[in-house]
Amino acid sequence: MKIKNIYQGLFLLCLSLLVGCNDFLEPKPDNRLTEEQVLENPILAEGWLLKAYKGLPNNYNFNTDASSDDAELNNPNAASRRMNSGGWAANDNPFGIWSKAYEMNLYLNTFISYVDDIEWSWTSEDRDQYYRTRLKAEAHALRAWYGFQLLQAHAGKANSGELLGFPIVTSVLTAEDDINIQRSTFAECVDYIIQDCDAALAGLPDKWEDTGDADYNHVFGLRNENRINGLAIKILKSRLALYAASPAYDDAAAATWQIAADYALEAVQANGGMVLDPSDITYYLDFNSAEVAWGASKRNNANNWEADNFPPSLYGEGLTNPTQDFVEAFPMADGLPIGHPASTFDPSNPYANRDPRLSTYVIYNGMDFKGSIIRTYVNGGADGIGASNNIATVSGYYLKKFMDENVVLDPTNNVGTEHYYTYARMTEAYLNLAEAANELGGPDQSIGGFTPRQIINDLRARAGITNTTYIDGVTTRAEMRDVIHNERRIELSFEGHRFWDIRRWEELDEITTDVKGMRISADQSTYEIFDLAERNYKTYQVYGPIPFNEILKYDIQQNAGW
Repeated sequence: MKIKNIYQGLFLLCLSLLVGCNDFLEPKPDNRLTEEQVLENPILAEGWLLKAYKGLPNNYNFNTDASSDDAELNNPNAASRRMNSGGWAANDNPFGIWSKAYEMNLYLNTFISYVDDIEWSWTSEDRDQYYRTRLKAEAHALRAWYGFQLLQAHAGKANSGELLGFPIVTSVLTAEDDINIQRSTFAECVDYIIQDCDAALAGLPDKWEDTGDADYNHVFGLRNENRINGLAIKILKSRLALYAASPAYDDAAAATWQIAADYALEAVQANGGMVLDPSDITYYLDFNSAEVAWGASKRNNANNWEADNFPPSLYGEGLTNPTQDFVEAFPMADGLPIGHPASTFDPSNPYANRDPRLSTYVIYNGMDFKGSIIRTYVNGGADGIGASNNIATVSGYYLKKFMDENVVLDPTNNVGTEHYYTYARMTEAYLNLAEAANELGGPDQSIGGFTPRQIINDLRARAGITNTTYIDGVTTRAEMRDVIHNERRIELSFEGHRFWDIRRWEELDEITTDVKGMRISADQSTYEIFDLAERNYKTYQVYGPIPFNEILKYDIQQNAGW
């Protein structure tokens, strides 16, 4: 009886607690901010925009270069090695940007939908409006940037032969919306990105500069130097139009060479013309280089690029190995291609009297690097070709571009330096202008007073090639096209362009031809060019795939062949 009464008492007590404390079972706050809290705080609201900034790359890995004809990685398990041997697939795409781009698009669309409802400054009406103008423009600029990445990686021809882009999403989708959005045409995507670019240019200065206005400086001044600016957007517009006018995409009639030339000219003029300095060749060593239109914040005491790519004798992994194909792209010091009938190229001394950029961007046998002679020949020690599986060079070369010789990897005396990633640089704009102008009218086609011939001669002179005889002798559009393509290969090397450039040009030989290396005998008496690695790409792989998991979700069109 006593036990029964005890249970009855406990039951009544629990019941009274549940009834008397109505909030006992109410859910507690989960530390998630409400929409209202975010909108009331401009610092929190800007977080939507900053998430899109955070999604930008800030580190070079050279993977696309190793999937082009410019390099090979010494890691047999690298994704690029798998791609190069025929493993590029819709369900295995190391260069896919789909998921990330749409995630960033969500943040940007959210920000754009609320930006006009937020009080950005409580101290000044001018400053409040300045902020609203700038931040909205930045959001459109970043949406354009991610839109181009989608187009570059996933646009292509469907089985119908129509050139398609990506599904355009301009607002935040809800559970009630149809999320099975079909791909827009390539031309529609180009127009969409251009509209975002123009919206960005309406609110962004070409460069972040201080003036006499304190409110203006606070919002548009130098303190914003790592944020996207108008000059970067103008370069992006020129890149977009250049792609749209290129052979792989010109069926869409989304842009002409004239439009591409005009956009490139706008970027060049916004920079004050062609501003060239010999230090531009190694712009990546100077955070304040005038060559950089837009770059990421610098990282201090960094050494990851060097740890990956220094030769093994200097405690590096020797990961990225330039190919013989890339080395042969560099002309002689007098500007003649090495295969030209009048060239003084000596196969038994192949690195003598070459374009100075070769010794700036590539470490080859016998080079003095960081006070050490690098020996890539057979049995040349730690740096010799094939000396150590997965560490030593497989091509006979090591990467020098982006490497800072002030870095020390010795575990007993480790020293890092400043690193930063560049999103847009002026040399691309110059080369975009040269390419578009040449396709429009040939070597001497003038666009705003600039001709392809002049641009190439000026870029070469900056690099130390002052003899213009070879370039001055180029007479046809086709000849100048080869020169421009080669100059672009050298100047923009290892910046993520080559893989996509040879595809937009539909240069199928460069896509499908196996790459070569250089093997030097142990006594350094013979130089043997050998077949290094396959490039087993199919012609339909001019275009990248739509992700396989998207195809499984709904009837979105895949690019032909995938």
